[in-house]
Amino acid sequence: MQTSARTSALRSIVCGAIIALAVALPLTTANARWLEKSTPNLPFGVYFQGLQGSVVLSLTLDKSGRVTGTEVLRSSGHAALDELARNAAMSWRLSPDSVLPSDISKGRVELMTFKNPNPPKQLLPDARPFWAQLSR
Repeated sequence: MQTSARTSALRSIVCGAIIALAVALPLTTANARWLEKSTPNLPFGVYFQGLQGSVVLSLTLDKSGRVTGTEVLRSSGHAALDELARNAAMSWRLSPDSVLPSDISKGRVELMTFKNPNPPKQLLPDARPFWAQLSR
């Protein structure tokens, strides 16, 4: 009887430790200190198409905090925005003291949102730029 009580108590302690770790892990990544993290400006063509969206990236880092690889986990639905996000993330740099071992092996998940604060006005109803018409 005591053995099952000890086993149950040990399981409770292990489960509590795992839950505490799961709760604390996002807090350590939330306090990450980025030294360089710029959001790219929308290129002329992307701006006039009015593309907007969010891209979820997985970033692998080295020990110095530089991004060594990017992977799109969730696309924005627009290949141009996904490529902009990947290219911009390659120039980011995290503070070396914020780099976790999992950032080097598995990667760090980051969200990049593209929002066009001043969308261009259409001159004619249903008008599309010529480059958008060529892709049909």
